Amino acid sequence: MKKTILSLSFAAFLILSASIVFGSVNASAAGSNIAVVNMQKVISTSNQGKAAQSQLKALVSKYNGRLLAMRKKIAAVQADLKNNGSIMSAGEKAKKTKKFETDISNFTAEEKRIQGVVSQKRFELLKGIVDKATSIINAIAKKDGYILVIDRPSVVYRSASIDITNEVLNQMNLK
Repeated sequence: MKKTILSLSFAAFLILSASIVFGSVNASAAGSNIAVVNMQKVISTSNQGKAAQSQLKALVSKYNGRLLAMRKKIAAVQADLKNNGSIMSAGEKAKKTKKFETDISNFTAEEKRIQGVVSQKRFELLKGIVDKATSIINAIAKKDGYILVIDRPSVVYRSASIDITNEVLNQMNLK
């Protein structure tokens, strides 16, 4: 009888130990929550992202107007040289040719300068959005116990239940 009780006690101990060990493995696996977020969607569809796109569009439009005016001026000088070059004096033709080359050089320099200004503005706007989104993602990860949040485009497979994109978007649009 003592042997049976001892055997049952030992069996119960093994079952209890196994459930604790496997339970802690499962708890550990459950504690290693991973989430995904589509940062491109957050950037492009958040209120801040839409406002940034509008600002960039207005800036590009403003500069495109300036470049268009320069292109028209270059085209006019080029047309004048083409149409009237044969009847111009050598000095006048050289002067127009020099103006044409200077205008092209100025256009190229202005175009590069504008690209730099637009790139800098895009960087500043996106940095603010990304910083805010990262802050929100960090808060969600801490609150929900995620130990890793991955940008969705680099994920081959994911369960929809671990995608926190909409939650991030909702919080971005609240603030």
